Amino acid sequence: MKTHIFVATDGSDTAAKAVDLAADLAARYDLDLTIGHVLHFGRPSEELQRMAHVEHMIEEVRAKSGVDFPNVPDTMLSLFAETRPGENAVRLVTLVGDEILHRAADQAANMGATKIKTVSSQGDTADAILDMAKEAGADMIVIGHRGLGRLKRAWLGSVAQKVLNTADCTVVSVR
Repeated sequence: MKTHIFVATDGSDTAAKAVDLAADLAARYDLDLTIGHVLHFGRPSEELQRMAHVEHMIEEVRAKSGVDFPNVPDTMLSLFAETRPGENAVRLVTLVGDEILHRAADQAANMGATKIKTVSSQGDTADAILDMAKEAGADMIVIGHRGLGRLKRAWLGSVAQKVLNTADCTVVSVR
């Protein structure tokens, strides 16, 4: 019997399915649920590339946080101009990451999960997911199969595959 589930989210549709599954299991069996998100800074920032597809979230974060990002263009491509992230890029990634976690926690609560914690980390996505799951004491990891397995990472395999091959606990990959 599992006692603690960790689910990784990046705000994508596949991650939302993973959160739904993890929350359903947590609610059904009264398990602890930890939701984790990996923050990426610098170039190439996969987090900012992904966020370019959910730009509506940026306006909501601006309104909620009261933080303005005057140098963030509509396409956000200028944030990739430097190898080291600027202050705006770091704040934007952090605040939107917090919003992604907040939405995932709300989603899990709406599915009936009651023992919910959130955590974020930095660094390599697969390593960060494994570290967060271990720190949380999870004996099950739920992750969207898309898991940042983009073409440029095709030779290395997807994040979901790396987690599956490395984790010391049950890994469920959601498509």
